[in-house]
Order: sequence, then C-alpha cells, then structure tokens
Amino acid sequence: MTLNDACNFMSELTGISVMLINSNKDISSFYKKHHFHNAQKQLTESYLKATTKELPVNTISFIQDYLFINFVIIKTEKDLIFVGPYINQDMTEASIKLLKENYELDDLNTIDYKAYRDNYLLKEDADILHDCRVLLNSTGFDASSFHQEYNYNEKSSRVKGWEYQRKNFENLINERYRIEQEMMERIYRGDDVGAINSYRKIHNNVKYMVSYGGSPNDSKVSSGITRSTVRMAAINAGLPPIIIDEISGKSSRIIKNLNSRDDMYKENERMIQTFAQAINRFKKKSYSNVVYCAIHLFESYYNTKLSIEETAERLGVSECHLINQFKKETGLTPNAYLNNYRIRQAKRLLRSSQLSVQQIAEDVGIFDNNYFVKFFKRSVGVTPSAYRKSYYSEEKTK
Repeated sequence: MTLNDACNFMSELTGISVMLINSNKDISSFYKKHHFHNAQKQLTESYLKATTKELPVNTISFIQDYLFINFVIIKTEKDLIFVGPYINQDMTEASIKLLKENYELDDLNTIDYKAYRDNYLLKEDADILHDCRVLLNSTGFDASSFHQEYNYNEKSSRVKGWEYQRKNFENLINERYRIEQEMMERIYRGDDVGAINSYRKIHNNVKYMVSYGGSPNDSKVSSGITRSTVRMAAINAGLPPIIIDEISGKSSRIIKNLNSRDDMYKENERMIQTFAQAINRFKKKSYSNVVYCAIHLFESYYNTKLSIEETAERLGVSECHLINQFKKETGLTPNAYLNNYRIRQAKRLLRSSQLSVQQIAEDVGIFDNNYFVKFFKRSVGVTPSAYRKSYYSEEKTK
C-alpha cells in the first residue's frame, strides 16, 4: 500500500482528513480551507511552512491553536502528512465566553465559532496518535521510532495536571501499541485464542484511559480503529479481499446499531475471532481462492435466500464456471454444499435449543417448513422432531 493510498484509506475510515503534503501549494490549500480567525496563529500559512521546515525527521507533532483546533504534522525523511483538524474537547457557552475574555476576542462570533467547530470530529489525542502509528506501520515505517511532541498553546485552560496526564497517556499508548502489534501477529498466524487475549489486554488499557476523560460516545470510532488494525493483519496474511470486506462490513453494520460499550467490545471480539479463524482456514486450504471464497460466503449467509447466481456475481465469475470449479474441487455442486451446511446447522440447533422446527427452518435459510422437514428426512433419515427426540433420549441414558 502506497503512502498516498494509506492516507486516503485512513481518512475514509476515521472521517478525519489525512493529507499527504507534496508542496507549498498543498500547505496553502490546507491553510485556506481550515483557517477561521486571525487569532489562529498556528493555522497560518507562514507558521505551517516554518514548522514543517524546522520539525525534526521522524516526528509526530500535535499542535493546538488558540481556538482549540487541533491537527498533527507527521514528518518522515521524505514526506509530510497533515492529520486533521479535529477537536479534543467540547466547548460550552461558558468556556467560549472565557476564551473570548482571555484573548480579548470581541470580534469572535459565538454562533459562527460553534458552526466552525462542528466541521471537525471530537476525538482524543490518544486515538489520533494510534491512527498515525497504524498509518505509518502499514506503509513500511517503524512507527515506534517516531518521537511525539505536543505544541499546545501556553494559555490553554485545559484540565489541571494535564502534563502529568499526558505523560501517562503516552505510556498507556505505547503499551497499547505494543499489544496491538502482538494481536496483529497472532491474527496473521490465525491464532484466534491468542488474538482475543491480546485484545482483552487492549480493552483493559483503554478502560484505564477512559478514566482520564474518554467518552463512551467514542466507542464506535474505537471499534473502527480496531477493524482497521485487524484488516491490516488480514491483508498481510493474504486473506482474499472479498472475505475481508464481508467480515469487516458485517461487523461495521452491527456496531452501527449498538449503543452499549460492552456490546461493542463483545462484537469486536467476535470479529477478531472470525478473522483469525478465516485466516487459519485459508492457510490450510486445499481449494482455489474462488472455491474457498464461495464456501466462506455459503457458511456466512446460509441463513438467507442466498443464490448461486448471486454468489458467482460477488466473486466476479460466471455461474457456470463456479459450478464446474466447485464440483471439480469438492465433489459437490454449490447447492449441495450449501444445503448440507444448512442441515448441519439445523442439527446443531435441534440439539442445543428449544426452538420450533419451523423457526429452525427459517434460521437456516429454508423458509418453507414442509420442504425443510422432507429435505431433512431425506438427508438425515428421520424427521427433525424425531432427530431431536432421539438425541435427548441418548443423552438421558448416558
């Protein structure tokens, strides 16, 4: 992945601008787009040019202007990257009033200022630093070798003890980054148990950081960061893009509808496990990528009205090619494999739940109950009800 592609990917993922700076013209464009008031000395064209020139190589510099607008400059040996702007604290009517008094900003219109700030996402510096490290790591840099510096305005009325808190943030972030590297390596190996253990360490790290002001509202953003990290590991492991997108997209849709931090945490665990297991299976596979991806889709969407035509279209091959290749490699037609998998899932539900036969039929993607009973009997030799009764009878005799 090129640095420019990684910047675009990170920007789309996080919703925060990540801009590769190639010339003074780019700096000028950044200034013109984001400068709002003459009090923003750190967002002037001259300041940006001087700062990028003086900034040491391999530095991640956090900058905050007098209006509490934040951005980051990353400097490598050859490249400059601007991340942001973003905001890292809410501004109430009272705090805006105090800001105007402190800086004698009589010409700062409160409504316009609030509208200006609404253009930018609220995000913790810790998460921004993590994004920067993921970006660098994904493009071949050693992110741990980059120095972080914090250039906040000296009159900032931030929380008392911020300097102490910032140092603790740095320690926590460094530890979080180390554990994430460990998690990525375990996902790469297909070690789902190890990967989840690493994620739980990260979760404990994040819970401690929340005590310094993190908001539960940031959990969806944090889940997006986790997805990004896991996707990188899956890409490096060679997992086919269609499977990566399917697992990641499903998790994203689930997270979108959740409000509980704990529920999001559980979903992240499920996603990590699914990715690691998929990678493990992929590395042990004896099928071509097309057949392997088809099997993955069948086992992911068996409980829907999934058609072979739709599967072939998603895989970018003809239906005829998919059927022939699938039968050649597995000995079964795609429909036979899908239906066999549905029967396996139905047997599992009959053994492990008290759901009605009709509900189980629907849960495995067969929406005609009569057809399900006949199909189950033809495949297993007994009706679903008889199978369940026989299973419980055997359990009692054990």
